[in-house]
Amino acid sequence: MYIEKISLLNFKNYPELEVSFSKRINLLAGLNGSGKTNLLDAIYCLCLTKSFLASSDPQMMLTGAPYFSVLGWFYENAQDFKIQYDFDGKKKNFTVEKKPYSRLSDHIGRFPAVVLTPHDTDLIRDGAEERRRFFDTLFSQADHPYLEALIRYTHFIKQRNALLKQAAEGMLIDRVLMDAYDSNLLQANAIIAHKRHDYLQRLMPVFQEYYNLLSPEHETTDIVYETNVLSPDFEHIYKDAYKRDILLQRTTKGIHRDEFRFLIQNEPIKQFGSQGQQKTFVIALKLAQYELLRECTGHIPILLMDDIFDKLDDVRIEKLIELVKTRITGQLFISDARPDRSSKFFQLESKEFRMFNISHGMVEIAQLPNI
Repeated sequence: MYIEKISLLNFKNYPELEVSFSKRINLLAGLNGSGKTNLLDAIYCLCLTKSFLASSDPQMMLTGAPYFSVLGWFYENAQDFKIQYDFDGKKKNFTVEKKPYSRLSDHIGRFPAVVLTPHDTDLIRDGAEERRRFFDTLFSQADHPYLEALIRYTHFIKQRNALLKQAAEGMLIDRVLMDAYDSNLLQANAIIAHKRHDYLQRLMPVFQEYYNLLSPEHETTDIVYETNVLSPDFEHIYKDAYKRDILLQRTTKGIHRDEFRFLIQNEPIKQFGSQGQQKTFVIALKLAQYELLRECTGHIPILLMDDIFDKLDDVRIEKLIELVKTRITGQLFISDARPDRSSKFFQLESKEFRMFNISHGMVEIAQLPNI
């Protein structure tokens, strides 16, 4: 699977753009703030129906523009697909071959993508919610029943929390309705927790292999999944926590409280890992995500690497470039403010490699340097 061409109107800093890509490796060169990341984000939007940067559609509109449009031409299994993402200032419209989805979630996993960014170490530095969000995005692309269970869970948590707030305010609540919410939550909890556990077990050997290939050292790494959902007495936890939940006006038990602990040498990498080790950890995790999606979806994901060479030493950069060249078989986008760091890719045949110069929302194909 790969994206052949993209067209943008009023998207972020691009008033208008149409550009065609190599089906293998694309290097986006330009100064910070030129629009490299925005172009990667446009591709990501078409694959996952949302931005990896902006939290809302209005934030993706060119300043002063009344709308934006992102249109991409994809090729998969000898078929062409035209995917369009429009926002008219109020409403989002997402179509494939001009046909809207009855449920937007049905698009997730059809055109898988993985993005690596300089902010990925937030997975280590931030709280458990950030790590849950990452694994939810991964497992939702890999497994549609997981996504369906997550949607149901989110819905019933909101409904249950609304009842808890009513109870805290002294209102009489419908206990039959509360029991129904609890029952639905128990079912969704079980599905999600078991799938999180099982997929993590599949992910770990690949993650650890990639970490060892990237690191010049020989550290041990691990990701430990912690949940209160898989305990034998879990079916009673909502009733047992009912009084406390009313007091706090929120549901305190369930998979939304799960933790994924990132370890190096059996210690939390947040406290004991160097900057280089932390960056290597999340890069290995994202590359393992790529492999899991390829295995589970049957599609080769698009890999988007946004300025990830920053803060990596030369040894790790060399190892990463070699790893990507030999192990990543699908379409690859790399943004770099210093394209000389990516010069190893110039050795590929020109038909497999394309370089773009980006400046102030303008994109042009670059002349490849002589090696």
